[in-house]
Amino acid sequence: MSRDYFEKYIREIIDRIVREVSREVPRMIETAIPSIISPFGIIYGDFRRPYSETYTTDEEVITIIEMPGVLKETIDLKVGRDVLEVEGRFSEELINQASRYSLFKVKGYRKTIVLPKKVRGEDAKAVYRDGILIVKAPIEKPKGVEIKVE
Repeated sequence: MSRDYFEKYIREIIDRIVREVSREVPRMIETAIPSIISPFGIIYGDFRRPYSETYTTDEEVITIIEMPGVLKETIDLKVGRDVLEVEGRFSEELINQASRYSLFKVKGYRKTIVLPKKVRGEDAKAVYRDGILIVKAPIEKPKGVEIKVE
């Protein structure tokens, strides 16, 4: 076994471990940070953590996030290679109309989601309708060098 092969093998193992640990970090943080449990979810500071689901197809990673009451214009969405960050705020008008409603005791929703596969964030698309945000990001295809076999 050559030294280069051994180093490459060790690097691959370390990369795999880092990816697996990074997927678990958000859950570990959630349990470590003191939170307030309300009938509508977990509250961190001035924001509520929305419910979401993420799944993959052969071509893309799709994330659905429930954010009722948020103005589309206030949604701040960032999609990286392996993470999605979203924040959306309630309108002042809505807060004033239902100021006693516990949902509006916070400014809106905020969440960071570790994606199950690496994606091309620059090609992601998002639609917000009826309080649901749907984010679709194409899966990053592995890059390699074509080698001609003799």
